[in-house]
Amino acid sequence: MATFQSAGQAEIIRSSQKDEAYQTQLRGSIHDVVQSLIGTRFWARWRKELDVVSDVLYFGLTTIAGFQTLGEEYVNILQVDGTKRAVPSLQRRIALVALHIGAPYLLDKTLSRLSFHLEAGYRLSNLSEEANNRLRLWLPSVRRALTFVNRVHMAAFYLRGLFYHIAKRFSGVNYIQVRRTAVSQALQKSFHILGWLSGIQLSVSLLWHALQLRKMVIYQSSEATEEKERSVTLDTQVVDPRWRCSLCLERRQHTTCPPCGHLYCWGCIMEWCRTKPECPICRDGFQASRLVRLQNYDRR
Repeated sequence: MATFQSAGQAEIIRSSQKDEAYQTQLRGSIHDVVQSLIGTRFWARWRKELDVVSDVLYFGLTTIAGFQTLGEEYVNILQVDGTKRAVPSLQRRIALVALHIGAPYLLDKTLSRLSFHLEAGYRLSNLSEEANNRLRLWLPSVRRALTFVNRVHMAAFYLRGLFYHIAKRFSGVNYIQVRRTAVSQALQKSFHILGWLSGIQLSVSLLWHALQLRKMVIYQSSEATEEKERSVTLDTQVVDPRWRCSLCLERRQHTTCPPCGHLYCWGCIMEWCRTKPECPICRDGFQASRLVRLQNYDRR
């Protein structure tokens, strides 16, 4: 069997850009149909899910069905397995589409929902309050880490010309050129330079984020030490009524104020609101989102 030439970076990038353009058109058409038939409210609520359905439809009619995508057909490249002598099996094509579309959606949905619940003050049942607070602070770092991994993957693609998408790396899907074309050495060299520049930029960015992470860890450690020292000191003192939480009858921690103006511990009032969304003293009703945590108030 004849040996085919591997597709270059330029062809793979042009193919991906062409596919993204057609995907955008299909998404727009589906959005218009949904808004016309069901309504704008439904579209606004399920917009991301409609994008997923649109992308599954696009790749289902092309990749999963065993055909080239419009972008691949445009630049004359073809998907092959690791041997570069056969097209990917049906199972491999399904895994590719699932990783390419489903994995980013589920990951983003999970992180967004987790961040929302932690910011709103909800505690994960199997974690302590300290672990919940630590998780809330570390979630942005997780998102930055995912972005960093994607940028490392792109730098590797510029250098080696393999696996433009992370899903193709995990599923082992490569590209070959259906029709041989002359390879520009200058173009290949420019991609290598771009890859090295991306690597240098990533190294500097990683160093900067490591320094910021170190500062955050030191700050958290000092905060925990101060909190422990304050609690030890307060245990030996009579709590002034002005600083006492009406729910736990101890000195307030992370003073929080509902709309009525009474003051409580953040943890106490959040636990109370889960069963009764009202002030324990004046019975004024409110939503948990109306609670205001008073920064630096406890240090007075």
